Amino acid sequence: MFYIGIDIGSTAAKVAVFKGDKLEKYFVMPTGWSSVETANTIKDKLNLLGINNENSKVVATGHGRVSVPYADKTITEITCHGKGANYLLCSDCTVIDIGGQDTKVIV
Repeated sequence: MFYIGIDIGSTAAKVAVFKGDKLEKYFVMPTGWSSVETANTIKDKLNLLGINNENSKVVATGHGRVSVPYADKTITEITCHGKGANYLLCSDCTVIDIGGQDTKVIV
């Protein structure tokens, strides 16, 4: 089973592909003018890797998360950051996200 994280921001889209706990593939691409087009390009790249709806779970976040119709779940960036920081550090911390449209800080 593959676990895919897709962050479509206002200026860049980032994709992480995990198989179990191992990072298998990671790529970054410009979002361009259309989040929908970016999401379709990402799906095409995943299909080339042999990843499809039957063998993966996809979570989308970011400005363009609603443009990923094949996502099993969408979450806000702040939720994603909080869960990621907790997973990586297992302790209290501060997260600063400087994005293309806004900046967020959580403690």
